Amino acid sequence: MVTPCNGPPTSSTPQDVDAWLLDAQERLAQLQCQVARPGQTCFQQDAVINLCVLLQEAFEEVRVVSASAREESQEMRRKSADLRTRSQRLRERTAPFAPPSPEEIRQAESQMLDMFREDPH
Repeated sequence: MVTPCNGPPTSSTPQDVDAWLLDAQERLAQLQCQVARPGQTCFQQDAVINLCVLLQEAFEEVRVVSASAREESQEMRRKSADLRTRSQRLRERTAPFAPPSPEEIRQAESQMLDMFREDPH
């Protein structure tokens, strides 16, 4: 998953987020291996280790937020489906009370006019 620097944020699927997290964690593991190489000072090793800990915390936060967003999205889909079902039921129940269509009104008016034309009084 590529993060755009200047453009608008792009929508990511759960699979995109999971793939990004996996890739980032693999790269973090590579960095941790580099820290273990000889020739690094204790200060350098401590700095990199601290950065790695921060990255792991950030990855976990992204994972938690992503999972939470998925749950919220699923809940919204369920609510939306429930509302559509309820709306359909209400339309079915109120159908007998619906106002007549414009065509039905024209037909009724035409019939009334015809009745008055036929009446000799």
